[in-house]
Amino acid sequence: MQNSQQKYLIQPHHDILTVTLRGSWNAEDSLSFVSDYKKLVNHYFAREWACVFNLKQMEMLIPDAYQVHTFRALNTWSYIKGMQALVVLFSQNSRSQLLYQFEEILEDRQAYQRKVCQSEAEGYQWLADQGFRERVAEREQRSA
Repeated sequence: MQNSQQKYLIQPHHDILTVTLRGSWNAEDSLSFVSDYKKLVNHYFAREWACVFNLKQMEMLIPDAYQVHTFRALNTWSYIKGMQALVVLFSQNSRSQLLYQFEEILEDRQAYQRKVCQSEAEGYQWLADQGFRERVAEREQRSA
């Protein structure tokens, strides 16, 4: 699912949800994303699943506590809906403010596993190590 302004792309595949966020975000962008994300998760995921948040193309969130709380609540909701692992991908060019904001978001105390990585290969290898091995292997076969 992609929004009309192309600020995000949400791709479900088996038990891994890949989310790509782009550009600069305001509170309205966050609410639109959360709505679409919840629709897809409710539709596709009924058992344990993992999520990959690719932030390599994201510039920044408005420095607003509301957005941090919104994303934190989304992580809690995702855990309740069966999310067992979360990978957050950053590029070396990511702004320190963005990294700081997502560190705040990930401070919640849910029991899912989480990892911050700079490469997709590292993130998907970590998911494989967490028990998502078959799904990661299938993903690699599709991209070959």
